[in-house]
Amino acid sequence: MSARPVYRGWHMVGAVLVALMLCGTTTIVTTFGIVTAHLTRAFGWSQGAMASALSLFLLATTLAVPVVGIAVDRFGSRRTAMAGTLAFAALLALAGGGITSLRGLMVFYALFGAVGAFTNPIVYIKALSAWFDRRRGFALGLAVAGQGVGGAILPMAVESISEAFGWRHAFHALAAGLILLVLPLVALFVRDDPAEAGVPFADAADPVRIDQPAVSSGLTVAQALRTRAFWIIIAVFLLFGMTSYALTANFVALMLQRGAGTLPQIAMLSSIAGVAMIVGRLVFGWLLDRFPVPIVGAGGVLCAAAALGILLRIDSIGVSAVTMSVLMGVAMGAETDLLSILVGRYFGQRAISRIYAWHNVSFLLGAAMGPPLFAMLLGRFASADIPILTLIALVILSAALLLLLRSPRLVDRPRYPSS
Repeated sequence: MSARPVYRGWHMVGAVLVALMLCGTTTIVTTFGIVTAHLTRAFGWSQGAMASALSLFLLATTLAVPVVGIAVDRFGSRRTAMAGTLAFAALLALAGGGITSLRGLMVFYALFGAVGAFTNPIVYIKALSAWFDRRRGFALGLAVAGQGVGGAILPMAVESISEAFGWRHAFHALAAGLILLVLPLVALFVRDDPAEAGVPFADAADPVRIDQPAVSSGLTVAQALRTRAFWIIIAVFLLFGMTSYALTANFVALMLQRGAGTLPQIAMLSSIAGVAMIVGRLVFGWLLDRFPVPIVGAGGVLCAAAALGILLRIDSIGVSAVTMSVLMGVAMGAETDLLSILVGRYFGQRAISRIYAWHNVSFLLGAAMGPPLFAMLLGRFASADIPILTLIALVILSAALLLLLRSPRLVDRPRYPSS
């Protein structure tokens, strides 16, 4: 008896996982602290001055997200991702030789945000949702775990290349990875609909109907805007972005300021958080398929509060620092899964890319505000305790807002034509 063939949707999940290892957000955010440390050595620029580059990156990403949503709805995930990958690789290659001044750094990071947005998870959500329903949470969690893999590999890889060959070659290496690895996988395996690939839809909510294609259902953008859930999720993800990126952008500088480790050791902590992010996405993807989304989401978010509580007392690299990195990575993994699941569960497939874009913009606006506000608080107070406690309060608030969500209507379940 021959083995049952693997559903081809899983091939696409694998390809997207690899693509997201080098997507715009992963590449720029996870390496920012390492790159700026080397730029300080090379040019003497301050961390405070360079922090604005990450805010510009996030603001440009925010502005690009609605355009990305429209592009995906019009041209599909595959074509949008291929164009975005080519453009982002070209820009990284240019940056390797083009960053020679602080103004140039700002320009390149703003362009990274605008162009890199076309390589981010939003590009793939529509295609993945079309291939999966019953196991959508796990499939999305596995695919988006690519950001965690990138977060685990890229900080130490960029640090090693920068130490051995110079920081400019680190940009060239990232560009090569996009062209040689990501682009072929997207071209070969990403398809916008099972029917496009001649494959029966095999992950239906109703297994009796797995041989029939799903018809798009759910809310329009106008209908979604009139729901209470839409605005609660907007607020939740504004807070998510603010708290997670406030720490991410300032973590290396904060640890170096405390004398809590060398640059390679701090890069190792970032990589540990990346590994934990992978685990968090897989575990919470599985949990989100089986238990109430608001409760599971609140549990994941509170891992960040625990991590920040540990950070209050860290002054060296040890068990506490590793535990903090693990908890923060798990929380970031849960948050990323949560956005795509909440949008699908509460609003359905009809306008998923455009509705997702609204919530992604909220997340990115918070992310753009978080780093400079946290840096300002760090500069205002002699100790980091008050800034960190502020982040803890915001994390708890976001968990409380999640618990205000009512059970979603099953708008995302495919409707099948009657026999």
